[in-house]
Amino acid sequence: MKHIISTGPMKSQIVDEPMPTITDDQLLIKTKYVGVCRSEHDDWKVAEAGQQFGHEPMGYVAEVGKNVKGFAVGDRVSGLWGGSLPGSGGMVEYGVATPGKDVVVKLPDCLSDEEAILEPLACIASAVSKVKKGVPGDKIAVVGTGYMGCGAISLLKACGAYVVAVDIRPESREWAKRYGADEVYTPEEAWEKFEAHMDPSEGFLGFDAVMEWGETNESLDLAIHMTKMCGQLCIGAYHTGGKRLVDVQRLNVMAIDCLSTHPRELELSRSGAENAARMLASGEWKFRNVPTRIYPRNMFDQAQADLEVKYGKFVKAAVDMTMEDGEPYIIGE
Repeated sequence: MKHIISTGPMKSQIVDEPMPTITDDQLLIKTKYVGVCRSEHDDWKVAEAGQQFGHEPMGYVAEVGKNVKGFAVGDRVSGLWGGSLPGSGGMVEYGVATPGKDVVVKLPDCLSDEEAILEPLACIASAVSKVKKGVPGDKIAVVGTGYMGCGAISLLKACGAYVVAVDIRPESREWAKRYGADEVYTPEEAWEKFEAHMDPSEGFLGFDAVMEWGETNESLDLAIHMTKMCGQLCIGAYHTGGKRLVDVQRLNVMAIDCLSTHPRELELSRSGAENAARMLASGEWKFRNVPTRIYPRNMFDQAQADLEVKYGKFVKAAVDMTMEDGEPYIIGE
């Protein structure tokens, strides 16, 4: 089978490997798509030979172990298998999943293959579940409105929140409005309007909850300064590419509840993936038909490089592991 493996910084090759075999308790899955995730981008830029990428699989069941119930050859599935962390090596033609141990979700017929890459959606669902959302209509800020931030905005709206979004790029602010943000601002505007104060006589007191998806030191710093005293800072961005320098004294003085929202609980990831598929299919979560650029498997490096110039062109990227060559194309609108 084909497997994409790095040969060095920003370079990869497709190698032939033996076809994986399964036990009686496993599924063999022919990979259709693997999402291209920003969390792997900085590691790709400095990759060593042999390093592997990919952790957002979607595909079709090719073989079913005799002890496995509830799946059949041809079922469309997505979820978390082969490792859910960045660098898990999911850019493979065939993957192996163990239902019960791994998260394997059968997909509703109404969802397209491209819409049904569930791993990032499960992460968003998990993150939003950890936000102290208060009563419907309460304001929540989202700093950083790329794919993950926009997904969080749309899911927060489904939960009844009033969402204030911030991003440095005008294209990303337009995406935020498309996916439900009630107000959008530049970082400069947000600093002026929303910096939290301790005393109401001094100005705005801050947001009870702020989600940070910007993946930069600047976005994290802004999110901290927008959070109310005793409020909740929810860090959704993975923050690769070096250490972050933040004002810890500010966190202490304001007694901010600082939370990483990344799911490491299997059952939370499972319910996040299952609920994402159901809510997208029912229309409860309005995050479908997202502009997605599809790359053939021999253009993984280009897919990674384009993450830095995608703004205003597409929101999500994926590698088609069944597409040997050809020109990338965008689906969704």
